[in-house]
Amino acid sequence: MTFILDASVALAMVLPDEGTPVAQRLLSAVVRDEAIVPSLWHYEVASGLHNAAVRGRLSQVDATQALVVLCRLPLRIDRPDPVHLIDLSRELGLSVYDSSYLSLCLKERAPIATLDGRLAEAARAAGVSVLS
Repeated sequence: MTFILDASVALAMVLPDEGTPVAQRLLSAVVRDEAIVPSLWHYEVASGLHNAAVRGRLSQVDATQALVVLCRLPLRIDRPDPVHLIDLSRELGLSVYDSSYLSLCLKERAPIATLDGRLAEAARAAGVSVLS
Protein backbone atom coordinates (compact mmCIF):
# COMPACT_ATOMS: atom_id res chain seq x y z
CA MET A 1 0.00 0.00 0.00
CA THR A 2 1.25 3.45 -0.88
CA PHE A 3 0.84 6.15 1.76
CA ILE A 4 2.04 9.64 2.61
CA LEU A 5 4.35 9.87 5.64
CA ASP A 6 4.07 13.03 7.72
CA ALA A 7 7.09 14.25 9.69
CA SER A 8 5.15 13.90 12.96
CA VAL A 9 5.06 10.12 12.56
CA ALA A 10 8.70 9.95 11.51
CA LEU A 11 9.72 11.88 14.62
CA ALA A 12 7.61 9.62 16.83
CA MET A 13 9.49 6.67 15.33
CA VAL A 14 12.82 7.91 16.71
CA LEU A 15 12.13 10.18 19.69
CA PRO A 16 12.35 8.11 22.87
CA ASP A 17 9.55 10.00 24.64
CA GLU A 18 7.15 9.86 21.68
CA GLY A 19 7.37 6.24 20.61
CA THR A 20 3.91 4.82 20.12
CA PRO A 21 2.68 1.46 18.85
CA VAL A 22 1.17 3.33 15.90
CA ALA A 23 4.54 4.88 15.00
CA GLN A 24 6.31 1.53 15.24
CA ARG A 25 3.66 -0.17 13.08
CA LEU A 26 3.99 2.59 10.49
CA LEU A 27 7.77 2.24 10.52
CA SER A 28 7.30 -1.37 9.48
CA ALA A 29 4.91 -0.21 6.76
CA VAL A 30 7.52 2.25 5.43
CA VAL A 31 9.96 -0.62 4.97
CA ARG A 32 7.34 -3.01 3.56
CA ASP A 33 5.22 -0.66 1.44
CA GLU A 34 5.78 2.57 -0.48
CA ALA A 35 5.88 5.78 1.53
CA ILE A 36 5.93 9.14 -0.23
CA VAL A 37 7.01 12.45 1.29
CA PRO A 38 7.07 16.03 0.03
CA SER A 39 10.53 17.46 -0.58
CA LEU A 40 10.38 19.52 2.63
CA TRP A 41 10.10 16.36 4.76
CA HIS A 42 13.83 16.02 5.42
CA TYR A 43 14.04 19.63 6.62
CA GLU A 44 11.01 19.22 8.88
CA VAL A 45 12.44 16.06 10.40
CA ALA A 46 15.87 17.66 10.87
CA SER A 47 14.28 20.71 12.49
CA GLY A 48 12.17 18.56 14.81
CA LEU A 49 15.20 16.56 15.93
CA HIS A 50 17.30 19.69 16.40
CA ASN A 51 14.56 21.31 18.49
CA ALA A 52 14.19 18.15 20.57
CA ALA A 53 17.93 18.18 21.27
CA VAL A 54 17.90 21.88 22.19
CA ARG A 55 15.08 21.14 24.66
CA GLY A 56 17.08 18.29 26.19
CA ARG A 57 14.82 15.49 24.98
CA LEU A 58 17.83 13.75 23.44
CA SER A 59 21.49 14.55 22.86
CA GLN A 60 22.78 16.24 19.72
CA VAL A 61 24.61 13.01 18.89
CA ASP A 62 21.39 11.00 19.23
CA ALA A 63 19.52 13.60 17.15
CA THR A 64 22.08 13.28 14.37
CA GLN A 65 21.97 9.47 14.52
CA ALA A 66 18.16 9.53 14.39
CA LEU A 67 18.29 11.81 11.36
CA VAL A 68 20.65 9.43 9.59
CA VAL A 69 18.26 6.55 10.29
CA LEU A 70 15.26 8.49 8.96
CA CYS A 71 17.15 9.67 5.88
CA ARG A 72 17.92 6.04 5.03
CA LEU A 73 14.27 5.06 4.88
CA PRO A 74 13.16 3.97 1.40
CA LEU A 75 11.01 7.00 0.63
CA ARG A 76 9.81 8.40 -2.66
CA ILE A 77 10.22 12.17 -2.68
CA ASP A 78 7.73 14.42 -4.44
CA ARG A 79 8.21 18.07 -5.29
CA PRO A 80 4.87 19.87 -4.93
CA ASP A 81 3.74 22.90 -6.91
CA PRO A 82 4.07 25.94 -4.57
CA VAL A 83 1.23 27.84 -6.28
CA HIS A 84 -1.13 24.92 -5.72
CA LEU A 85 0.00 24.74 -2.09
CA ILE A 86 -0.87 28.38 -1.45
CA ASP A 87 -4.31 27.87 -2.98
CA LEU A 88 -4.91 24.74 -0.91
CA SER A 89 -3.66 26.49 2.24
CA ARG A 90 -6.11 29.34 1.75
CA GLU A 91 -8.96 26.96 1.02
CA LEU A 92 -8.38 24.70 4.04
CA GLY A 93 -6.79 27.08 6.53
CA LEU A 94 -3.62 25.00 6.75
CA SER A 95 0.02 25.99 6.70
CA VAL A 96 1.76 25.61 3.35
CA TYR A 97 3.84 22.87 4.99
CA ASP A 98 0.77 20.84 5.97
CA SER A 99 -0.80 21.53 2.59
CA SER A 100 2.20 19.88 0.93
CA TYR A 101 1.24 16.60 2.60
CA LEU A 102 -2.46 16.90 1.86
CA SER A 103 -1.79 17.91 -1.75
CA LEU A 104 0.34 14.80 -2.14
CA CYS A 105 -2.46 12.63 -0.71
CA LEU A 106 -4.89 14.06 -3.23
CA LYS A 107 -2.45 13.71 -6.12
CA GLU A 108 -1.52 10.11 -5.28
CA ARG A 109 -4.98 9.13 -3.98
CA ALA A 110 -3.19 7.78 -0.95
CA PRO A 111 -3.88 7.82 2.79
CA ILE A 112 -1.75 9.83 5.19
CA ALA A 113 0.13 8.69 8.26
CA THR A 114 0.10 11.64 10.65
CA LEU A 115 -0.08 12.34 14.37
CA ASP A 116 -0.93 15.99 13.70
CA GLY A 117 -4.55 16.41 14.74
CA ARG A 118 -5.24 19.44 12.59
CA LEU A 119 -3.75 17.84 9.48
CA ALA A 120 -5.67 14.63 10.15
CA GLU A 121 -8.91 16.60 10.48
CA ALA A 122 -8.27 18.46 7.21
CA ALA A 123 -7.39 15.19 5.47
CA ARG A 124 -10.62 13.55 6.58
CA ALA A 125 -12.59 16.61 5.48
CA ALA A 126 -10.98 16.30 2.04
CA GLY A 127 -11.90 12.61 1.83
CA VAL A 128 -8.40 11.30 2.61
CA SER A 129 -8.00 8.29 4.91
CA VAL A 130 -5.80 8.73 7.96
CA LEU A 131 -3.69 5.77 9.05
CA SER A 132 -3.62 5.12 12.76
